[in-house]
Amino acid sequence: MDFNNQRVKKDLGTRVNEQIRVPKVLLIDSSGKNIGETDTYTALQMARDAELDLVEVGANSNPPVCRIMDYSKYIYEQKKKQRKNKAGKAKELKEFRFSVVIDKYDMDTRIRRASEFLEKGHPVKITVTRKGRQPYQQMKEVFSQILTNFSEYSSIEAEPKSESNSISITLKGDGKTKNKQNSNKENKAFQSKGEQESKDDVQTESSGTSKD
Repeated sequence: MDFNNQRVKKDLGTRVNEQIRVPKVLLIDSSGKNIGETDTYTALQMARDAELDLVEVGANSNPPVCRIMDYSKYIYEQKKKQRKNKAGKAKELKEFRFSVVIDKYDMDTRIRRASEFLEKGHPVKITVTRKGRQPYQQMKEVFSQILTNFSEYSSIEAEPKSESNSISITLKGDGKTKNKQNSNKENKAFQSKGEQESKDDVQTESSGTSKD
């Protein structure tokens, strides 16, 4: 057994074997049995006899809690847990909304900020909205124009979410994709639906009724 693993102590803040310099410890043996308060020297000897390590698992107790175990396995499990916890901390979703009549400066600013959040690992939702009688086709064209700035990113949804007054898509914040045709495919995905809704607009306007 390695009784001087200084590097791992630095990584995990865990004392092991001779690094445990208090006179007594609360000992748990390799089977999980609580031995109770034990001289540290005796606990170390028990660990050596079992060809294992004495690992401090409760530094805040007085005396500290130590367990006889395989330290290498303990390191592996702790680091695996750290990686899992890190992966589980999802980045906050950021949404950027664009109107059909947004000016170029505001559009460029929001596109730039959205790109910055994607680079930091955040998922980003791009939404384009229209009001009243603003044409659906115009909204779709603005959406397509914006999406060309994110062609190197993949999306969470299989296709953009298209409604009567909005189009949106959520881009992944976990890195770029080499599939630069991504945006073109997504644009085609809602094309037929958009054309149908454009026809509905025409029919509605001809009847003298406006959509909300």
